[in-house]
Amino acid sequence: MRVRRFVPALAVLWAVQAQAGEVAGRVRWQGPAPVAAAIPTTKDLEACGAAVPDEAVLVAEGGLQNVLVRVEVPGAAAGPRPLLLDQRGCRYLPRVQAAAPGSTLTIANGDPILHNVHGWLGQATAFNVPMPLQGGRTPRTLSRPGLVRVGCDVHEWMAAWILVTPTPHVAVTGPGGRFALAGLPAGRWEAVAWHEKLGERRATVEVGPDGSGVLALSYP
Repeated sequence: MRVRRFVPALAVLWAVQAQAGEVAGRVRWQGPAPVAAAIPTTKDLEACGAAVPDEAVLVAEGGLQNVLVRVEVPGAAAGPRPLLLDQRGCRYLPRVQAAAPGSTLTIANGDPILHNVHGWLGQATAFNVPMPLQGGRTPRTLSRPGLVRVGCDVHEWMAAWILVTPTPHVAVTGPGGRFALAGLPAGRWEAVAWHEKLGERRATVEVGPDGSGVLALSYP
């Protein structure tokens, strides 16, 4: 991947502690935090409730949650690993995750109602799993790289995202926008952040000889 020039507007070093062998980071939210909204439900109110929270943009402690951050290092590749996508209260848990091609995604239904879990890779269907029973679990292999958008054909407000990528240097921001990338070699690398509503941001990170560094990005 071509290394780009340092972009001050997108990569400002905030007070983040980095451990040896780890790039510590934060995705900062610039400006007032958005007001949390609710999405009215239209069916299965006994399981879904009258409304579910709009979790597309989650800001807390000045940071943005559910941002995918990755650094692609030539020759570095991760192995497959297990993932879990659960459905509870007519929401997907977790909303955003990442794994290498060949990983097994176990889809679980924690609700006592029918869900139809439909994953799209671009315009093509990656998987389409009807799940009528609570406690059901169905495995699917994530064979192709790319960003998989997951929705429910029964409950149109449900949404989740899975990045299938060979890079081992990928993380999802948690509360406060914090994340960590382990195992990056020393050098100057470009990082790419992606958010489902706000798109991409890019920044450059300097990784020291001990593998540590600090990376920060900002939205909107």
